[in-house]
Amino acid sequence: MKSRLFLIILLISGLVAIVSCSTKKGPDLTGIWKVADVKVEFNEQSSTPEMLRQVAEREKQTILEIQNDSVMSIIAGNTTYKAFWVLDQESGIINYRFEDMGARMTELGKLIDGTIVAESETAMGKIIVTYQKD
Repeated sequence: MKSRLFLIILLISGLVAIVSCSTKKGPDLTGIWKVADVKVEFNEQSSTPEMLRQVAEREKQTILEIQNDSVMSIIAGNTTYKAFWVLDQESGIINYRFEDMGARMTELGKLIDGTIVAESETAMGKIIVTYQKD
């Protein structure tokens, strides 16, 4: 009787483990993410249209290559940075840290309707970059 009960408990535990491993935990973000849109909201008193254009062009060169559920490359021009990332399922916020930064996380952006929207504040104003999966 005890061995039968043990066998039943073992089978149930195995099924739970299989189901939990195969259940998708969230959206699949793996792949190449390219800039779809850049909005630059700088103080008009301290910026020129040429400066706004240059900032937007620089941002458009950034590519996110999400390799798996924790590793990504941030490609900026000719430089590639390896990073670790996490998605907060509740808020949709994606945080990352570079390999050599210890445990300090930085907000990358927010997952909104299948896009990643990254906002950054600078001394000149705000930059909003929208990434779409390629």
